[in-house]
Amino acid sequence: MIVVTYCSGAYYGVDGPDVISRDETLSRINDARLAKIASCGLNETNGAFLYVQYTQNPRKLLDGAYYYTKDVDNCTNIILWGSCDGAVRSCGLAPAEFFDGALFQGGF
Repeated sequence: MIVVTYCSGAYYGVDGPDVISRDETLSRINDARLAKIASCGLNETNGAFLYVQYTQNPRKLLDGAYYYTKDVDNCTNIILWGSCDGAVRSCGLAPAEFFDGALFQGGF
């Protein structure tokens, strides 16, 4: 008898006040992008970008389970206070790692 186990899509971690989940991170960033595009005007480039952001699997956009709240807040501020082409730029967020955060908050 051969037993094969396959684990895919399991991202675990420790939640806490310094981190937020991938879904919440994407929600905050996409809301900021939507607000920026609404204030600057919709064109073909940022319309296509927004479509991808809202329809693609969240794990393809952000690969970590948790992100630091301060990094997400910084990213949304860059989007909201930047130029009109800033909404389509990536913030370069790094996932919160389990051993790097306060009280072991983050993903592993």
